[in-house]
Amino acid sequence: MPFLRATAGRLLLAVTGLGAWLLLSAPPAGAHTAQGGSLPAPPWLLAYAGVAVLLITALVLRSTWPRPRLTRFALEPEPPGGSPRPLPPLAVGLLGVVLFATVYAAAIVGPDQYAANIAPNLVMIVWWLGLPIVCVLLGDVVRWINPFTAVLRLVDHRTERPSTDAAPAWLPAAFIASFGWYFLAYHSPGSPRALAVYLGAYSVVALAAGWRWGHQWLATHEGFGGLSSTVGLLAPRRGAAPDRAAIAPLMVVWLGGATFDALSTSSWWVDVLGTHRGWARTLLDSVGLLWVTAIVAGGYLLVVRFAERSTGRPALAAVLAVALVPMATAWFIAHYFTLLLLESQNTYAALSDPISRGWNLFGTINRTIDYSWAKSRWLRWLQLLVLVAGHAGAVVVLHDRVLTVGSRRAGMRATWAMTGLAGASLVAFTLLVLKGA
Repeated sequence: MPFLRATAGRLLLAVTGLGAWLLLSAPPAGAHTAQGGSLPAPPWLLAYAGVAVLLITALVLRSTWPRPRLTRFALEPEPPGGSPRPLPPLAVGLLGVVLFATVYAAAIVGPDQYAANIAPNLVMIVWWLGLPIVCVLLGDVVRWINPFTAVLRLVDHRTERPSTDAAPAWLPAAFIASFGWYFLAYHSPGSPRALAVYLGAYSVVALAAGWRWGHQWLATHEGFGGLSSTVGLLAPRRGAAPDRAAIAPLMVVWLGGATFDALSTSSWWVDVLGTHRGWARTLLDSVGLLWVTAIVAGGYLLVVRFAERSTGRPALAAVLAVALVPMATAWFIAHYFTLLLLESQNTYAALSDPISRGWNLFGTINRTIDYSWAKSRWLRWLQLLVLVAGHAGAVVVLHDRVLTVGSRRAGMRATWAMTGLAGASLVAFTLLVLKGA
């Protein structure tokens, strides 16, 4: 067994290193910009500057952070028989049901074209790309408007609380992975009819899981509920704590999806796809998405392995998972902010005629997208600041969490390992995304 573990560790290191080299050597991609704004400095200089900030952060932690301080990231498991945090009023949740039903109806009755139906834009742009920003600012907002939780609260009148002991912690990651696959790998994500099919299947699975383990469990274990409660840890006002065991797989698939999206627009991946269309293209993109997600998982597990060997404590993956939250959130927001900025203007115009009936309900139908925002230097500066802050935050959080299970010396060893992973991630974003923006 020790030989097998050592061999598996070396194989993981080789696969992660090879994948990282391929990602960094790929031709640059774009961060969903329209010709983009100019960078404030050469990409290589920005990459070096970002790594320097991470190194300085680690050195400062070494001299000024001898004991754990970040109590909000402790995430102690709920005691057996304990009462979970109460859900918001049901009337607020019903608002989420109305919004979901409206979008679903538009996807079914409106034209089966992305440009003529507002449903795909609302789901894949406003909801998917805008949710993390709202959660960082306001906390766990999905807890208030989760339509699946609200429906179950209406129909589930069982007096005995369902047991969650056998509930798998990877379910939130599976939900988000399915949406990431639809958004990034499926060959026709902009089709309103395809979106209706996906949302229908997603709803059935979410409601079935909620019936099995209870609507309280569903509030933080449905995909977007889990994502909202996890990213909400970064908000000024803390909400309900997510399941500690669910954070690592959730953040890995979320970060892996954003990283693959950056790679998928590079000329290298375009050459890989070649002339493949339809389900053949979906298959190739699915393999690519899985491959990049495995690289992200491998990098994190290497840091965890290093921390376990340094502290002498096993099974630290769940304890240290919160360190991925600021890094994954920064990657996602920095990468997609331009797309959100542009397409949200399109959403504003389409609100006057959501299903292409010739209406002009709010007088916005003739509004056009202002692309000058995407070419502004301030946007590049904002991306860089968000990126560096998120990666530095990951180093700080991991350092703090390791101190809860090991000595200060062991904590610094793990901190240096996390600094290396965060530095590689920051360099990848700068060279793979911003260089081509």
